[in-house]
Amino acid sequence: MKRRVIIYLLAGFCLWGAENLEVTADKFEHLEKEQKAIFEGHAHATQGKSRIDADRFVLLFDKEGQTREYRALGHVRFEIIKPQRHIKGRCNRLVYNVQRDTYLLAGKALVNDLINHRTMSGSEIFLDNKTGRASAKSGRKGPVKFVFPMKDATGKKKQGKK
Repeated sequence: MKRRVIIYLLAGFCLWGAENLEVTADKFEHLEKEQKAIFEGHAHATQGKSRIDADRFVLLFDKEGQTREYRALGHVRFEIIKPQRHIKGRCNRLVYNVQRDTYLLAGKALVNDLINHRTMSGSEIFLDNKTGRASAKSGRKGPVKFVFPMKDATGKKKQGKK
């Protein structure tokens, strides 16, 4: 049985807020000169109610040792819960810039906005938590797709196709 590595990273300016970040994986490596921590094999990150699962999870630090960016790579599944945002989705690569509070989701990206009941998919999705901006690009294999819930004349939500 593979030994699981559990690391608790405390940072005042961390991934999803001021709560502790917990990362588990089959393998851990810290590259001090590169200011990088790499978690491989069944990588699972949680902070508060938010979570990310991926094949590989990479944390990049600034000179003060604070998290500046994280990357989740390979079979990424996530649920991000922040004030005014609750999204679930999947992609092949997720990059979160801590200072800018932005997400880049690439490779068969799908995001379900659980607050506004909207769905977005494309080969690349960009989300900016500070400005509320969202954008998507399509690849050669298909268009960008948005699903917006609609109400009928009585104000009731219409049932979507199943």
